[in-house]
Amino acid sequence: MPIRLPEMDPCYFCQIRDGAVERWNVVEQTDLTLTLLNGRQFEVGQCMVVPMRHAPTLLDLTPEEDAAIVAAARRAARAMVQAFDPDGILLYQNNGVGSAQEVPHFHLHVVPRRQGSDWGLGPVHLARVE
Repeated sequence: MPIRLPEMDPCYFCQIRDGAVERWNVVEQTDLTLTLLNGRQFEVGQCMVVPMRHAPTLLDLTPEEDAAIVAAARRAARAMVQAFDPDGILLYQNNGVGSAQEVPHFHLHVVPRRQGSDWGLGPVHLARVE
């Protein structure tokens, strides 16, 4: 049985990829990935890495996409460390409605974390940096 996905048609990330919506948030584009600024900046500089191909979850990625996504996340993290000098870098990713995935297209969050930041309610590792 497949993971239940959020409903969104058309897919917002595919619309960005295709230029159907404003591409203001594109940080980097490769043959296999897009790195996007998150429109909701819970932390300044927060990005997401998405595959160019529509792949709803982690389970749908190819090995080549796996490697390209991690490499793009590493480049984003290095840029964040240089630009923002954060206390840490958080990577997180949601699969399916039960994990609070909002867009049915795989996306890996890359987040510079800082002392005293507070995301409110949520898992301790996401909500507050002590």
